[in-house]
Parts: sequence; structure tokens; C-alpha cells
Amino acid sequence: MGKLIKNMKWLTRTLGLTVVMVIALVLADCKMMGVAEKSPGFKQSDWWLYYSYVDKELKNAPRISDDYYFLYGMMDGPSPEMSAIIFNGATDTAELENYLTALGYRYVPDDEWGGYWEREGRRKTEFYIWQNKEQQIIRLTKYSF
Repeated sequence: MGKLIKNMKWLTRTLGLTVVMVIALVLADCKMMGVAEKSPGFKQSDWWLYYSYVDKELKNAPRISDDYYFLYGMMDGPSPEMSAIIFNGATDTAELENYLTALGYRYVPDDEWGGYWEREGRRKTEFYIWQNKEQQIIRLTKYSF
């Protein structure tokens, strides 16, 4: 009987500690999500932000410049999540366009926004490529609805 009580105490303490650790991890993740959303940009070396909040397809996107950073945001309305990679000193979007095509996305012209990339058979996801030729900035953004 004494051994059973010891085992029950150990189990209770272990479960209690596990619950506390899970709550702490969830709170830390919520805090880091706020940091990612308010950040003016973060690098790949910011491992928690990069591995937690950068979309997998953006992680695998070709690096068309050595100077790049990431953005993340939770959006109101029809677009709940946005993830982007911004390249400084970049002048050509062809490599990004080829990458999206290889993933199965197709370009959809749009008079209002200039066009976007979408893929059939998936939850609603759109990529946008914006370019500022004068400042040599290219931005690849993924919106997940």
C-alpha cells in the first residue's frame, strides 16, 4: 500500500509539473508571436521566430539576395496569417516566379493588385511578389486564408 501511495505522489507531481511546463510554453509562444508581429523584420538567425513563424514555402524560397529578412503578422478579416521575405539589393523576380511555378502555383492577373499566385486544390493561399526597382527591394508575401 505504501508503494502505491509513493507512486501516486510521484505521478501527481509529474503531471502537475508537465501541466505547468505546457502552460509556460504556450505563454512564451504567445509572447514571441507578439514580438514577431511587432518586429520591423527578423533574420534567419532569430531561430525561435524563424522556425515558429516563417512559412515553410518561404523558408525554401530561393535567396535572390544576401541581404534579406522576414516579416510575420496575424491579420483581421479574411486573411488570418501573413508571412513575407524581403530582399534588399535584388533586381530580378524570375527565380521567385520559377520557384512558385515549380510548387504548382499559377499567376493570376488582377487589375487592382497587379496579380497574384494561387494553387488549386489547397486551402486558400496566395503569394504576391512586389518590386521597387528604384530601391532594389523585392518582397515575396504569402497570405493564408
